[in-house]
Amino acid sequence: MRSAAAEPAMEPPQRPADDRAVGALELFFDLVFVYSMSQVTHLIEEHRSWAGFGHGVLALVAVWWAWVCYTWLTNTSAESGTLARTLIFLAMSAMLVASSCLVEAFGDKAAMFALALLTVRLLHVVLLIYSARRDARWRRAFLRLLPILLIGPGLVVLAATQQSPLREVLWLGAVLVDFGGPALFGMGSFHVRPGHFVERHGLMVIIALGESIYQMGRAATGDVRRADVLVAVVLGVLVSAAMWWAYFGLKHGAAARLRRAPAPERARLARDAYSYLHLPLIAGIIWYSLGVGEAIAHPDEPLQPLSGFGLCGGAALFYAGEVWYRWRDHHEIATDRLVTSVVLATLIPVAPAVPALRILAAVTAVSVAFVAWEVWRQPEIGGARPQPD
Repeated sequence: MRSAAAEPAMEPPQRPADDRAVGALELFFDLVFVYSMSQVTHLIEEHRSWAGFGHGVLALVAVWWAWVCYTWLTNTSAESGTLARTLIFLAMSAMLVASSCLVEAFGDKAAMFALALLTVRLLHVVLLIYSARRDARWRRAFLRLLPILLIGPGLVVLAATQQSPLREVLWLGAVLVDFGGPALFGMGSFHVRPGHFVERHGLMVIIALGESIYQMGRAATGDVRRADVLVAVVLGVLVSAAMWWAYFGLKHGAAARLRRAPAPERARLARDAYSYLHLPLIAGIIWYSLGVGEAIAHPDEPLQPLSGFGLCGGAALFYAGEVWYRWRDHHEIATDRLVTSVVLATLIPVAPAVPALRILAAVTAVSVAFVAWEVWRQPEIGGARPQPD
């Protein structure tokens, strides 16, 4: 671990003039993604198989990248006129239609989902054109990315006309295009407002954690008077709380590190640490939601292999994502998170062999031990010590 003098432990108390807080319009826009996250979990529940799980992963990536596109747009552009707001509202409507079709995005509603997703991305392109009309440098950067902004959703539309496995191959192609484009063409001309960017991604983590709480509450509704169900609810909340601690305990200093990076490197760091490496964090929470809901609903029965993988593997993926994110953000391995991820992963093969309450208790014990370690030792990671708001 580096010394405390390496970096300031806290962000500056005042935002720089070129930064800003997340606005009410952005918070309103993000509400549609609350529903989207829930629908991803619902998709896997309705098609409870490894194929259904794979479809859920692809759907989550599509939802995530749609959100990423608009996050970069609103971070870079300060447009807030009537036209820009109207286009945002139309994009929300299209995303809500896509989310409503998401459970059958690989079935009867594939075409509707694909066309709605394409509409979301087309409106994003229109907003980019409108926002870049006065900035030649940003316009050139946008034109480099224009093909990949449309090829990805175009492949999803084409996939809607095909049967498995060609359908899934086209979806994978869309993922590669979406994720590979910014890495291939770069983001150097995009301006990043660090405080706004960090805050926006933190809110998305909160949305994902909210999905885990929703799944727990929904599962407990069936028989909340049972003692083992009540115990399972408490354990599930503790695991989610540990995830909250892991992420938000080290939030201080994140914006400061982005702010100190030179402009081209700042955009690359924002792309890698947030647009790319926050996806495993979100995916881990969503998978955990899938497993913990099943554990609460049937605490005295062993979990199905897929649910066990979701419960233990989802939590393990979250902490692995924390390691990757912290490494890219400040080139330091968060050892306690790495150990937590490995231990949680070793519980995956045990999950189908013991009652769900026991495996949930084990996941909780590992999670609480991680938080207790940080409270006791106060390890310095990235110039900050764990100190959640």
